[in-house]
Amino acid sequence: MSPRATPARLAFAVLVLLAVLGGAGALAAFVGPAPPEGMAVSEGMRRFIILDLRIPRAALAAMVGGSLAVCGTSFQALLRNPLADPYLLGVSGGGSLGAVAAIVFGFPSLPLAAFAGCLGALALIHAVAHRRGHLLAQDLLLAGVVANSFFLAVLAVLQYVANPHQAAEILHWTLGAVRTEKDFPWIPSAVAAVAFLSLLRDAVPLNLMSVGDETAALLGVDVTAVRRRTFVAASILTGTAVAVSGPIGFVGLFVPHAVRRVLGPDHRILLPATFLAGAAFLVLADTAARSAFGAREIPVGVLTAVVGAPAFVLLLARRERGAP
Repeated sequence: MSPRATPARLAFAVLVLLAVLGGAGALAAFVGPAPPEGMAVSEGMRRFIILDLRIPRAALAAMVGGSLAVCGTSFQALLRNPLADPYLLGVSGGGSLGAVAAIVFGFPSLPLAAFAGCLGALALIHAVAHRRGHLLAQDLLLAGVVANSFFLAVLAVLQYVANPHQAAEILHWTLGAVRTEKDFPWIPSAVAAVAFLSLLRDAVPLNLMSVGDETAALLGVDVTAVRRRTFVAASILTGTAVAVSGPIGFVGLFVPHAVRRVLGPDHRILLPATFLAGAAFLVLADTAARSAFGAREIPVGVLTAVVGAPAFVLLLARRERGAP
């Protein structure tokens, strides 16, 4: 039997995950590659590294990880597909295509181009899947998969015609990394917050739609309107995450399953809990990516795939055995 959602249970889950996220943030602030031997680091430089580099980067990783985890949770409910993740419906493919086009054609802002690509993909997939006033889960899935294949094919063509410098930049971007720019991306963060609140508002309808469209409609849910709002909000969350970090895999697949296994399927608890868990997971992964190999940093998207894939297989194996 699934755990019953209560305010006390929600508060407890949030407090525990906030503590975990705080610990991950503290670790990110104080852990990093050691300076070269014999190099003196002044107190002012140390303060600059912690306050101006590591903490903003950890905050950005938390925003991206939380957004991807919430997207995965929302798409799994929307499509009633446990393998759904933020990259299944092609929105991230549009974002990747926008960023790669910006690299090849010299557009100055990669995040803006990537976000525009995500919005274009969202509009295209919605237009293809929408028919006669209805927006069905299977139509969204089919339209998204086909659109994603198309975007990735065009991306491959652009990568093929790019010069060596551009090809290296494309490879670095598509591997996924938490990119700290001169200023923290407040506007994407605000957009992500609005999209998250929209998803949280529809937590109860998502619970009902997880059972079935017919049951939800009988209980008074406007299924098409909720599905459209969920698709748009989750796609915008995906777009903001991809725009500032590139595609980072397995956060949106592994974290929702892990949290659902502990806290149950109620989206009133699951959505805020997956945001905090995804944030903590990516902060820890990014800290490891920039620290585990000394001065040589690896893209965090590589690390999440290396860790997330076997962890997800283990989670499924334990589920099959009925292990707690």
